[in-house]
Parts: sequence; C-alpha cells; structure tokens
Amino acid sequence: MQSHTELDLFPLSAVLVPGGSIRLHVFEERYKTMIGSCIERDAPFGVVLDQAGNEVGDDLDPATVGTVARIVEVRKLSEGRLYIVARGLQRFRVDRFVKTKPFWTARVSYLEEPIGPVGAAVRLRAAALESFRDYLQALLQLSGRELEAVQLPDDPAVSSFLIADAMQVDTAAKQSLLESSSAAERLDLELRLLDEETRRLRASNASKADHESDDGNDDERRKAFTVRISLN
Repeated sequence: MQSHTELDLFPLSAVLVPGGSIRLHVFEERYKTMIGSCIERDAPFGVVLDQAGNEVGDDLDPATVGTVARIVEVRKLSEGRLYIVARGLQRFRVDRFVKTKPFWTARVSYLEEPIGPVGAAVRLRAAALESFRDYLQALLQLSGRELEAVQLPDDPAVSSFLIADAMQVDTAAKQSLLESSSAAERLDLELRLLDEETRRLRASNASKADHESDDGNDDERRKAFTVRISLN
C-alpha cells in the first residue's frame, strides 16, 4: 500500500483491528453506492469508530485512527442491500477529511506497527497469553464450557491485535487498543483490561453458581464441553 492515499470511510459503532473481521448489513443508499464501488474496483475502504454512536444519518463523529478493510465475502440481498464480511488489514490515521457527502472520504496515512522495546514486548506477550487464557476460561464458564487450549503467534504485534479483536470490552477501550503506539504499549494495556474483565467474569460465575446451587439443578444446567481456540 502507498503511505498516503484517499480512502472512503464507513463510520461504525464498532472497532476493527488488523487481522480481525467485521460483518456488515449495508442498507443506506450512500453506503450501498460506496461498497458497490469497492466491490467493482476490488478496492478497500476504511472502518472508523463513530464516536457519537449514531452510525446512521449525518450526525457522525469519526475517529481519526481506523483500519483498512478488504471485502472477502459478499451476499446480495433484496432492494440493493448487501451483506458483506471484511477483514482488517492495516491501521491508518486521518490527515484530513475530504468530504462528508454522500459518504465520508479522507486523506489518510498508513501507520507502521512498531513492536516497541523488544525484550519488554516478548515478556508482555507471554504474560498477556496467560491472562488471555484466564479471561477466555472465565468467559466460557458463563455458558458452562471449558477451554482446552489457546495459542498465539510469536509476533507480539500480531498477538496484540488478536487479543484486542477477541476481547469483549466497550468501544472506547478497543479504540484505545487500536491507537496504541506500539505492540508493547498495547499488550501492557491489554494485561490491565484482561485482569479487570477476568475478575468481573469470575464474580458473575460465582453468583451464577450460587443461584444454580440454590435451585438444585446444577448438573442439569451445566453441561460443559471442551473447545479448542487457536488464534495463529
């Protein structure tokens, strides 16, 4: 990709990270036009968080750091609507917004993915992997499932984005992860978020277990099965 380019933007109430994917039902006329053009030209578009939380209409507040998305699946629906799956490729920063009608377009710069201090990044990746396992186990226990294994790539940057994509946190937290200046910084923030979320999930699991024990139907309700999650 060129270091600077003009990119059509899709403001959403969601954050896409490199390596992640997003599913979109495209129904607004302006976005049907935009995505239709991207499909015809085999061109990417930019996903940015709408900080206003509106997503639809004209009262939008796009974040200035987003992710380039490539369409990998298209299903045509009635009335020209589209269902698409797009994959995140690379982060970008908005240099300036070029236009807002009929859809947002911006002049953007593609961002590098620095690891940061290598020794620190490697240690943080190892620590984040352990915290990520604990988080996933606590998350799966909410529905009575068990985690067998989780694997991450050795690359700290790739691992940091995979963790960010998998975490079920609010959009402000995900945007902070996306905007982190290095993999080491992102992993450090993820460690704190993972610990907070794991404590919250464990408290929910304990409360649920107490409730089920009172009902006397724990064995019937908790039919756990093992899943394997591999992210490399």
